[in-house]
Amino acid sequence: MTDMYDEKKKKEENNEKSTKSQQPPINITPERQRVVNEKIYYLEVIKSCWTHEPWLYFKIVVKSNEEMGDYIALHGLVPQNELPVHMRYKIPENEIWIRENVYVDVERRRSILAHEYAELDLMISRAMSYKEAHENAEFFEHLFYHE
Repeated sequence: MTDMYDEKKKKEENNEKSTKSQQPPINITPERQRVVNEKIYYLEVIKSCWTHEPWLYFKIVVKSNEEMGDYIALHGLVPQNELPVHMRYKIPENEIWIRENVYVDVERRRSILAHEYAELDLMISRAMSYKEAHENAEFFEHLFYHE
């Protein structure tokens, strides 16, 4: 009987502690909530990805020059409105598609994959928009791989 009484008393104490330790809800703006949700989404995407290059978390898929058209490389986190119509909703989130003639040139492949990796890293780890991450990745690519 005293065991039941002790258990009941402990539960009541725990309830009191938990209600005291709860802080009033933080007022988060819808824009901030969107950024947080986007960041959580990107972190989940990166957890589900695998690698082709040892330093890259995404699978590299070589596509024909005709299929890629003017695009050198694309990845699954490029906003759909930035893609040509025939490629929309076709690139998986965990893949980078690269044009065949770029892939066979080792130096160019390194440069382009460095750009794509930097872009993806910024989008995922810093929750940057595609355009902002693309601009930063271009700087990185030119800094290290162009004269």
